[in-house]
Amino acid sequence: MTSPLSEQPGDIPDWAYGVRRLVVFSGAGISTDSGIQDFRGPGGVWTLNPGLQVKHTYQAFMADPELRVSYWKTRHEHPVWQAEPNVGHRAVAELADSGIDTTVVTQNTDGLHQLAGFPGDRVAELHGTMRTTQCVVCDHRAPTTEALARIEAGDPTPSCTECGGIQKTASTMFGQTMSPDVFSRAEDWVTSCDLILAVGTTLTVEPAGSLCASAVHAGATLVIVNWDPTPYDAIATDIVRDPLSEALPRIVAQLRAAAAAGSAADTPAADAAPAPLARPAGLLRATARTAGLRAREAELDRLTQWCEGTGTRAHLLTGPAGVGKTRLALELADRLGASGQWDVTFTAPAEDARTSGRPLLVIVDDAETRQEQVAALLRAANTADSGSPLRALLLARTQDGWADTLPIATTSEKLAAPDTTRAERADAVRQYARDYAVALTGLGQPCPPADEAFLDSLADGGGLPGDLQSAVLAGLVGLDGRTDDLLVGFELAHLRSRAREYGLELSADAVAGAAATAVLCGAADEEEALAALGHIQAFDDPDKRSRTARWLRAMYPPDTEELSPYWSASLPDGPAEELISAVATPRLLLNMLMETTGDQDRRVVTTLARAADRLPLVRQRLTELLSLLPGVSPTAVEVALTGGHPAPLAEALTALAEKHPALPADLLDAVPAGVTVFGEFPVLLAQSLVEAYEGRARTQNGLRGLAKTLVQLAERLADLGRAEQALDAARRAVETVASLEDPDDLPERAQHALRRATDLPHD
Repeated sequence: MTSPLSEQPGDIPDWAYGVRRLVVFSGAGISTDSGIQDFRGPGGVWTLNPGLQVKHTYQAFMADPELRVSYWKTRHEHPVWQAEPNVGHRAVAELADSGIDTTVVTQNTDGLHQLAGFPGDRVAELHGTMRTTQCVVCDHRAPTTEALARIEAGDPTPSCTECGGIQKTASTMFGQTMSPDVFSRAEDWVTSCDLILAVGTTLTVEPAGSLCASAVHAGATLVIVNWDPTPYDAIATDIVRDPLSEALPRIVAQLRAAAAAGSAADTPAADAAPAPLARPAGLLRATARTAGLRAREAELDRLTQWCEGTGTRAHLLTGPAGVGKTRLALELADRLGASGQWDVTFTAPAEDARTSGRPLLVIVDDAETRQEQVAALLRAANTADSGSPLRALLLARTQDGWADTLPIATTSEKLAAPDTTRAERADAVRQYARDYAVALTGLGQPCPPADEAFLDSLADGGGLPGDLQSAVLAGLVGLDGRTDDLLVGFELAHLRSRAREYGLELSADAVAGAAATAVLCGAADEEEALAALGHIQAFDDPDKRSRTARWLRAMYPPDTEELSPYWSASLPDGPAEELISAVATPRLLLNMLMETTGDQDRRVVTTLARAADRLPLVRQRLTELLSLLPGVSPTAVEVALTGGHPAPLAEALTALAEKHPALPADLLDAVPAGVTVFGEFPVLLAQSLVEAYEGRARTQNGLRGLAKTLVQLAERLADLGRAEQALDAARRAVETVASLEDPDDLPERAQHALRRATDLPHD
C-alpha cells in the first residue's frame, strides 16, 4: 500500500499556506475507485436509471411492502460490504495527525472515511450511514450486519428486534430530511474553517451543496476537486480536474508541506513590490484636466448656442467611455462660467433651486444610470422661467432603451473621436505625452522622455482619446502590456503604500477587495462603509475596519452628494471597470451582497451592468452572481428597467430562469408587459410558473394563479412576436378563467391577450 506521504508536493499553491482548520467535503466520486457507483456522473446510478430515485422514496418505502423487499435485497447485494478505502480516503485520513485541524463532511453513506482511519467523531455524515439500521417506530439502532445475517437466513424484510417496527438503514432516502443536528455540526465546521476542499461531488444536492457558499461567505477558501463542472466553480479559488487518486495525495502532501513551512505570512509574496511614488490613474480622470482638450471647437460652439438659444431645454450627448463627453462638458462649463452670466452645476437637483437669478446649466454624467434624477430635473427645466432658463446637458454611453421615456422633448448627438487620421493621432499622442509628463513630474514621479517608437505605434493603432491617454501614461511610467490592467496594478500598489500611513499592514488581496468595495457599492455614511467592508476577513477587527474605511475615504473622497456621500470612485471609467473585472470575483460579490443595503445593491448591479456592456468577463460574472444569489434577481430586473444597460442583465436573468425554474411570481409581475429588453427571460419565467400552477390547479387559488400566469405568458409571447404560441397561451387563459368562481379582472385581460395574439401576423 502506497502512503500518500510518499507523494512529492510539487509546486505548493498559495491557498495551501496558513491553513489551520480544514474541512474535506466529499461526495460519491471519492468512492468510485473502491467499486461503489456514483449517482450523477456519466455512469452514475441516477444517470443510468433516472426513474429510480423517484421510485425509492421514503413514502413509497413505507407504503409498499414489496418495495421494502426490493430495498433490503439491494442493501444485501450492495458493493459497500466488499469495498475497501482507496488512496483518496487514505490521503484524507493522513490529515488527521497533520497538525491541521481537519474534519470531514460527507454526502456518502459508505463509512469508508472511518474505515480508512479517520476519527468517527470528526466526520459529519449528512445523509446518514448504511452501516447502521434504524427503526422508524422506536429509533432503535443496530449494526446493519445483523439485518444482513437475517436476510441470509431467509427473512426478506428484517424488522426491529425491539418493537417489531419497520426497519431501514440509517441513511437518508428521497422524501426524508437530513438530520438537523448533523447539518448544524457541518455548518459550524464549514463556517469556522480556513479551507474547504470539495472532493468528488457535483454540489447539486441542496442544502448540502450550499455549505460551500456558507464557507466562502465566512471567509474560507474553496478548492474544488472534481472531474465535471459544479454550480459553485465561480466562487472557487482553484479547481482541480485531475483524477482523485492523483489529486488528493498530491494536495495532502502540499498542505502538510505548507504547514511545516509556516504560515502564509512567512511565504514570499509578489505583493511585496515597492510602491510607486505617485498615483497615475487619477491623472486620467476628466476632472483632473491633465491633457488639454483637442479638436472640439465645433462641438463647444454648438453646445454654447444650444444653451443660449430658445429651443429644447435638454440635450443628450452620447458616446462610448473614453470619447471625451465629460471633458467636453467641463470645457463648456468653463466657457459659460467665464462669461459671468451663467451658473453651472454637475449635480441633478430635483427642482430649480437657483438664488442668483442667472440661467443655470445642469450637467448630469452617467445619465442613463440615474433616470429618476434626470426625469425630475427635466420636469424642473420644463417649468423654468423662459427669461432665466434652466438647461440640462445629459451625458450617457447610450440612449437605447431609456431616452425615449424622458418627460420632455430632447435633442441628441453622438460624440465621435476627434482625431481620425494618422497625422491627427500622432499630434494628439505627442500632446498627451507632454501634458502627462508635466503632471507626473509635479507628483514627484520620475518621467524619462517618451520613446518615439512607442508613440508612433500608438498613432498607428487608432483609438479614442481616453484609450490613447491611458496608453501614453502607462508608457511614461514604464509599464508595458495591457494598459488598464497595468494602471490598476499601479493604483493598488499605491493604495497599499498609503494604507501604512493609517497603521494598516494589508495584503494585496485585502487592498484589492477594499478598493473594489468602494468602487462598486459606495456608502452613504461611515456606518454603511463599515458594514460593506464586513465581507473581507482581513477587517474582522472593528478598529482596523474603521481605519480602513477612513483610509479609503481619503483615497476616494466623495464626489457628488447623490452618488456616494462617503466614498466616490476616484478612478476614470477604464481603470475602474478593469479593477472590477480583475477583483470582483463571484466569491467577492457573493460575500459583499450579504452585507450591503438595498441602495448599495442597486449601485453594485448598475455598475456591473455598465461594465459588462464593455467587458465580457464582467458579463460572465453577472450571470454567475445571479446563479449563486437568485435573491438579487428583483434588483437586476429593477436595474434593467432603469439603469440604461439592460442587455447583460437580460442575459443573466435568462440564464437564471433556465437553471432555476422555481422563481417567484412577483418577479414576473415586476416585468411590465410590452417591454422587450428582457428577451426570453419573462417567457421562460412564465412557462415555469404555468407548470407550477398546473400542479396546484385543483384548488381555486391554484386556478387563479394559473389563469393569471397564462395571461402574462400570452402577453410576453406577443411582445416577442410569437403569434402561434401567444394564441395557444391566450386560449388556455380564457378556458382557465371560465373555471374561476371569482375571476375579478382576469376575463378582460384574457380576452385582450386573445385579441392581441389573433391580430399578430401568423405564418
